[in-house]
Amino acid sequence: MSNPVCWLASYPKSGNTWVRFLLHQYFFGRAERSLEIASTLPDVHGHSGELVGRPVETRSGPVTLAKTHHRCSPTMPFAAQSARAIYIARHPRDVMWSCLNYAKIVCAPEVATRITARGYAKNYIHLGGDPQFIQIGYGSLIEHASSWLREPQVPVLLVRYEDLRRDTSRGLAEMVAFLGARVDEAEIERSVENSSFERMRAIEEADVASGEADRVFAARPTARAEGRRFMNAGTLGRSLDEIAPGMDVDLEARFRSYLDLTGYERSAASTERSTT
Repeated sequence: MSNPVCWLASYPKSGNTWVRFLLHQYFFGRAERSLEIASTLPDVHGHSGELVGRPVETRSGPVTLAKTHHRCSPTMPFAAQSARAIYIARHPRDVMWSCLNYAKIVCAPEVATRITARGYAKNYIHLGGDPQFIQIGYGSLIEHASSWLREPQVPVLLVRYEDLRRDTSRGLAEMVAFLGARVDEAEIERSVENSSFERMRAIEEADVASGEADRVFAARPTARAEGRRFMNAGTLGRSLDEIAPGMDVDLEARFRSYLDLTGYERSAASTERSTT
């Protein structure tokens, strides 16, 4: 019989990989390769049969932790195994920068060279999300977040990327407690240290050297040869106004519902626009 699942759910490029690393380090010890993460906390997008992972022991019994970018619905893969979910949200401005980098490292070279920051950002704001991810079926940011947060079918813990960056130990402890597992403060600190950006980047470099990077750290070979990496910068608060003046306000106006749903404050300029 398959174990119940706690989904690690997010719109792509919102910090899901980091959360998987943090939880793996806490429950299963220090990881040396990303394949360890892929085998213990599986990615639903790489499974068509049984969702196999290494279960976490909780007060209510064993639970499999699994990554998903699907919108929450009764028809999503393995929906019947859903027990709870950790939903990772990120400010849409930072998601935009991360999606832009991702597009440049996974798209075919002839496509990647035509992607400009201005063109991509305008399209992202107009559509309410990344065009590729919308086409796949993940929807816009507000559609995705709403499916998990507005009328949750299972208990959901909202984790904002920025809050996790600000106090990673506290955020990890909250996730462990939400799962119904014992919180060990010393192990929390070790897990945070083992999941730093620098260490994750070092693991990606080791995976690239050994040819094992694609399961977690996606990128086309030519992009890697150019020095581009999945672990890019962990952008936080970078303004879109460096692309074009007024673009931050345009973004906040477009993503107003998402910001309100996930508890982000809007700038004074954005709030003024929404009331005029």
